[in-house]
Amino acid sequence: MSYNNLSGELTDCWNNWKSLVLINLRFNDLTGEIPRSMGSLSNLRFLYLKSNKFFGKVPFSLRNCKNLRILDLCRNNLSGVIPTWLGQKVEGLELRSNQFNGNIPTQLCQLRSLMIINLASNKLSGPIPNCLQNITAMDFSNSVTRTFKFTLNYPGLSVQISCSIQLLIKGNELPYFDVMNAIDLSSNNLSGSVPLGIYMLTGLQSLNLSHNQLIGTIPNEIGNLQQLESIDLSSNNLSGEIPQSMSALHFLGVLNLSFNNFMGKIPAGTQLGSTNLSYIHNPDLCGPPLTKICPPDEYPNNKKSMRGDDSDDDKFQVHSWFDMGLGMGFAAGFWGLLGTVFFNRKCRRAYFKFLNRISDFVIQKINSITEM
Repeated sequence: MSYNNLSGELTDCWNNWKSLVLINLRFNDLTGEIPRSMGSLSNLRFLYLKSNKFFGKVPFSLRNCKNLRILDLCRNNLSGVIPTWLGQKVEGLELRSNQFNGNIPTQLCQLRSLMIINLASNKLSGPIPNCLQNITAMDFSNSVTRTFKFTLNYPGLSVQISCSIQLLIKGNELPYFDVMNAIDLSSNNLSGSVPLGIYMLTGLQSLNLSHNQLIGTIPNEIGNLQQLESIDLSSNNLSGEIPQSMSALHFLGVLNLSFNNFMGKIPAGTQLGSTNLSYIHNPDLCGPPLTKICPPDEYPNNKKSMRGDDSDDDKFQVHSWFDMGLGMGFAAGFWGLLGTVFFNRKCRRAYFKFLNRISDFVIQKINSITEM
């Protein structure tokens, strides 16, 4: 009965249809509180009340729906705290765009089958529970392809029904018939650091923690999320360098780290360098795809020329010392010879006699040549 412009309040008489497996009232104009009698539907597996005008708290009676797999209450005016009494079979918890407040309950960590946590756009505060790593369904080693399907058996007839869940991933809200491991806690008032346990959920495919007050750094353990297709950490107070291990996330199609305080060089990798919009308003980030050049690479040509200048200086210094050595050697030899001649009388007489003989010999040779 979805998309039918239904209005008004739901009557509180659901205990008359205890065999119901699926309730789909999405995208109507229904108002009032969720009827408590829905808690008597022990066979209920899928409850879709998305995009209506329901208000009040989620009825505590729904704890009796032990077979519930999908609880989709997105885009209503529901308030109070996140339910802590959900059954162990819940695989998808969709509470986006309501008025829920308080902390994220640690009881969610006990839901081992949980694969979709969507608590975005509420008024939640406090830290993200570190125990999320206990949700074994988001561990890649335990993940299998699961579908939102069930079969209705009637006398002489068997009908298979496929259900979907709509997720806002990669900027688009699309229906998913196969279960996708996703955590969306965006647009709340969450604080503290991102718990290390989240980076242990090796089957996680989509992570959105944007528009909170989160602090701290991205650890190298983010490289464990090899199945990650989309990650949005924008508009927080995160800092530090982007770890090189992120370049190994080969399935990553959407990355948004903008409006934080990251610093240093963006790691190389086609997944990380697609667009500068992923990194804007991080004034201390540098390197492609940003136009800001990292300091060590700021003047690569000048580095070479500087090394050349240093080499020339070295050569100049070698030549200078060589020339100085020649000059000193020449001076030492010259003055050593002349000093011996001028300051030793015998040497001086012998030297001048030698010069006279040479000059007489040269004059005689010149005269003999001219007479011929």
